[in-house]
Parts: sequence; C-alpha cells; structure tokens
Amino acid sequence: MIWFMYYPVYQALSGAFTDWDGFNAPHFIGLDNFTRMMTDEVLGQSTINALIWVAFSIVLAVLPPFVVSELIFNVKKARLQYVYRTLFVIPIVIPGIVTILLWRFLYQGDGAINQLLGMVGLDSWQQLWLGNPHIALYSIMLMGFPWVSAFNMLIFYSGLQGIPKEVIEAAKLDGATGWKRVLRLDIPLSLPQFRLIVILTLVGSLQNIIPPLVMTNGGPGYSTYVPILHMYNVSTVNGEFGYGMSIALIMFVVILAFTILNMRLVKSDT
Repeated sequence: MIWFMYYPVYQALSGAFTDWDGFNAPHFIGLDNFTRMMTDEVLGQSTINALIWVAFSIVLAVLPPFVVSELIFNVKKARLQYVYRTLFVIPIVIPGIVTILLWRFLYQGDGAINQLLGMVGLDSWQQLWLGNPHIALYSIMLMGFPWVSAFNMLIFYSGLQGIPKEVIEAAKLDGATGWKRVLRLDIPLSLPQFRLIVILTLVGSLQNIIPPLVMTNGGPGYSTYVPILHMYNVSTVNGEFGYGMSIALIMFVVILAFTILNMRLVKSDT
C-alpha cells in the first residue's frame, strides 16, 4: 500500500516543485510551475469547461435517478420492484469505454442521430456533434441517455426504503399523496442521499478524463479540454512532468477538500 499508493502521491507532491522531463534528474524550481498556471490560457479554458461539466453532471446525477427511484418505489408489487431495479442495474456490467465508443459512433456525421433526424424531417437539426466547438462539450456531457446512473438510483431507492412506513401512512392521512408526498416528505428525508451524490459527482467530474480523451482529445480546439486532460497531455505529450504534477497537486487539494466536506456531511447525518 505504501509503495503503490502513498509513494506515488509523495512523488507527485514533491515533483510539483521541479522541472522534470520524466527521464533526467528533476531540477527544483520552487513555485515557478504554480506561477505558470496563473497565466496558462489553456488551463483557464479547461477550468471553465470543467465547471460547466460539473454543473451538468450534478443535475444529471440527481434528477433522473431520483425520479426513477421514486417510480420504482411506488410500484405496488415487491417482485416488480425487483425486476425494474435489475433492469436498470444490468448495464453496469458493460465496460464504460464501450458506452463511450458507441456514443462516438452515434455522434458521427453519418451516425444514427443524424440519420434519425433525417428520417423524421429534421435535417436542419443535423450537426457535426463532436466537430462543432459550440456544442461538442455539451454533446459529450449529454451522452448516456436517459442518464439514469444505477449506482445513484440504488442510493436514492435505499433512502426511500429507509422512510418508516408509519410516516408514509401519516402523510397519506394528512392528504400528502403523489407529488405532494414527494415534495413534502421524500425529498426532505432523502437529503443525506442528495448530499452524498452531489459530493461524489463533484469529485468524479473533476477526475473525468476518459470521455474527452477518447471522443475528441480535447478538441475541436480546446472546446472539450478539462484540467485533468491538460495535465495528462503536458506530461505525456510535452514531457513536462513537473508542470503536470503541479496541476495534479492543485486538483488533489480541491478533491481532498470535497472529500473532507463529504465526510463531514455524512457524519453529521449519522
């Protein structure tokens, strides 16, 4: 554990203050890498992209899974609830890279999305979904329709199951049925699950390198660049491992802050 987990962290933290090409001996340069980050326009654009990505990710990580968990929870027969849960969980066994490659195919100029738009007479809506810098980032963020994360759905579902039946029956007697019950009872009592998923989504979004790397490699231009992809490219492509480690250090601090916040929120609700 020390060798494979903690030593790489130590090496990254110490390497952030050096000029290192990955082969020769590192040269200590103090805070120069962090000063460079302040004027790095590519890093600035990638940070803006990451903030947009985080905002979209939170919405998609919360709303669709919660709605689906509510629908399943309100199914009368327990056996049918089990069947629906299973149907939404089965896609977990498919490797994520397969889903990404499938959506890259769907987004192609002659892909299924444009062909479907042409079939229904919406030719004007056809786009180069990954080639247009104005929509490429949103195209990547919106892949995975209907955006129901099985993990998040199960968290919400377990939270709903944890609501005492006596409380639900009392709400019915007070006239809180249907969406009234959802707004007045289910959502307030599911706030711990909402907080957990929001924090996990924040952390996961900041580390999300595979979709932009595989689908566009940050292009067109820098429209789909994110900080972790910038860190990867300056290190492996440009050979500036010291600068890449400085970006990793800042990301480590941000993610650590979110992790501590997550632990405090979860602890406060237990």
